[in-house]
Amino acid sequence: MTKEESWPAAARAVRTVFLASDDGKQRGSATPRFILFQDGKIVLTVTGNAGWKDKMWPMIQEVTGTKA
Repeated sequence: MTKEESWPAAARAVRTVFLASDDGKQRGSATPRFILFQDGKIVLTVTGNAGWKDKMWPMIQEVTGTKA
């Protein structure tokens, strides 16, 4: 997470914003990490499979208008 060169150039802004956030400062190395980045802002960041299933996936459905 912390090695900039491991991020694609187009995604480095996400890394920078995340590492500057409270969550990034406190739990920046927690994995697996999922980040929803929209309009230059981090909308949501979660860790673990439960975080993906319980929070990230529903949020993706909400922001894309695909919620069942």
